Amino acid sequence: MTKDKKHDLIKHKKLYFSNFNHTQTMNKFYSIAAFAAICCASVSLSSCNAKSNNPQPAEKDSTSVVKTEAEPETYMTAVDRFLVEKKGSQYYKGEDSLEVVCIPCGTVVAADENDSTDIKVWGNFEVYNYLQSGDTLKTVSGGSHPGLMHVKKSNGHFEVTSFEAVEDGSNYLPSAKRIFGDKFAEFQKISSDNKKREEVRKAAIAGYAKKNGITATMYQDYGWDPVKF
Repeated sequence: MTKDKKHDLIKHKKLYFSNFNHTQTMNKFYSIAAFAAICCASVSLSSCNAKSNNPQPAEKDSTSVVKTEAEPETYMTAVDRFLVEKKGSQYYKGEDSLEVVCIPCGTVVAADENDSTDIKVWGNFEVYNYLQSGDTLKTVSGGSHPGLMHVKKSNGHFEVTSFEAVEDGSNYLPSAKRIFGDKFAEFQKISSDNKKREEVRKAAIAGYAKKNGITATMYQDYGWDPVKF
């Protein structure tokens, strides 16, 4: 073997072992990196399992619950209940009767509370059924029921025991005079003031809507423009 060939052979061996060592080093690096990745994945999985197996207690709702006491009854509580149950229930409610809202209203002409077993309430009482359409309560039916309510109070509870109603037609005037007596002039003044009656009705609807969570903002009688309340 010549000197030049021997030199080339030694050069090739050095290059081979250099490449071999580099390859071995890189293999070791990749092996270590892969092992580290597997360990990290195992730790993460174990952590997730620990969290799922040991759920943290849910945070307590900080919203305070406000308990509201029921409003004390008055004779008007009994009057309104009577109008809804005995009068409003008799009116036409349409096809969607289950969705109809019945709201009483009216103006008291006078009241006599001297006898708790027979509280007398004279007034022009009204009750109407509504069906909500969008933001409007559309009147389905209803009417006016002037007369004298007899109310009994017992253990803080009020109940209408009887109702003397002003009659219709030709008997309207004589029956109204008989029932209202010396209060007849005041009754006529109230019942003929349509603007005041609408204000009372509007206030009653607004109060009912707020108390019962109704989202409507207007009411509308058939053939008339909506009225904001």
